[in-house]
Amino acid sequence: MRTDIVVQNVASFRIDPAVLVRPHRRTWLIASPGQHQKLVKRHREDAFSRIAVLEEFTADALTACVESLRETLPAADRDDVALLCHDEYSLGAVAEVRRRLGLAGDLPDQLAPFIDKIAMKRALEGAGVRLPRHQEWDARAYAADADRYVAGLEEALGWPMFVKPLDESGSVGARRLDDAGELRDWAATAGTRRYEVDEFLRGVLYHVDTAVSGGAVVHVEANAYLHPCYDYVHGKVCASHTLPEDHPVRASLLAFNRRVLDALPDKPSHGVYHHEVYRRPGGELVFLEIAARAPAALVPSTSRIRRGLDIEEAHFRLQRGEDLPGSEGIGPHAAWVYFPKVEGRVRELRRATLLSDHHWQWNVETGQTTEAPEDIRDFAASVLLWNEDFDVLLQDLSTLDSHTAVVTD
Repeated sequence: MRTDIVVQNVASFRIDPAVLVRPHRRTWLIASPGQHQKLVKRHREDAFSRIAVLEEFTADALTACVESLRETLPAADRDDVALLCHDEYSLGAVAEVRRRLGLAGDLPDQLAPFIDKIAMKRALEGAGVRLPRHQEWDARAYAADADRYVAGLEEALGWPMFVKPLDESGSVGARRLDDAGELRDWAATAGTRRYEVDEFLRGVLYHVDTAVSGGAVVHVEANAYLHPCYDYVHGKVCASHTLPEDHPVRASLLAFNRRVLDALPDKPSHGVYHHEVYRRPGGELVFLEIAARAPAALVPSTSRIRRGLDIEEAHFRLQRGEDLPGSEGIGPHAAWVYFPKVEGRVRELRRATLLSDHHWQWNVETGQTTEAPEDIRDFAASVLLWNEDFDVLLQDLSTLDSHTAVVTD
């Protein structure tokens, strides 16, 4: 009997883990303490026949954990083990464990362009894909001659600039820098972590989510963000919505997405890609980044409503070598919204009046003291909404964009 081990450190399940159960396979879990507690809170421990709680998700620690789990299996089953992962922060370590233990699945070289933003852009150079002007932050060069280094960045990238860690998601550690003074202030706190410095992009941000099986595209969907993700930490909602088939930008987004995927030949052949693309005011499409995982937030729900396919469940199915379930056809247009937490003591929670069908969920309560978020995973309320009329859906998104959901003292 095959044993599938799901590895989960930072990323939460959007799916009900029960959908992972297979009568002909063992389904085990290696989880961080925080993710294990979330599973307990949801009463979904029974989705896994065995759970190991791991404090550190280094390649060494994860290898030792997998080896100890394999030792508990019947001898005949120890070579039939697969590691499944939807957690961007664990993809590299999981790939290294596969290499060390000779397990099937994606290996470090295949995943490197998806977990290091400089390696990602290097892999796409010369592929006819517009990349943002960018450089890796050189702390030594800055320390040796700050004036010269800053002047070189200004010449190459112009102001404003945008800095972000090479190995993060959800705008964690990202910052817009408007002038040399702000860059110097940021540099004083940057430490030894690796960053990239990019030209600051303006326009509409889109995400294209693709499922591949054996390297062939079996599903693709284009979505538009309401605001760039970084604006969330400055108080704006984070939201995206599906695009109608006849949307004027959809075809060009899908073609651009295909060029990016084709330019990465030695990539994972079973799973999902989450690709973010800017469309500048003049119409030019610019690559932002791509991840070898399913999209987060409530995108799996919007894909299920619109296409009859939960994109996160699809990622696990494809890693297992399974086919995707058949779609029931095109459903309503769908969107999701995250409201950021605000600093202060929560005095009142307010729902907006919407025309679309929707589901509203609170993640704070009155009397609670909250702080402004550091990343998109920290939200005060979420709204999932859907409507057959695309214009009405957009109207409701506009309502939510200007709505004050949480009032604080």
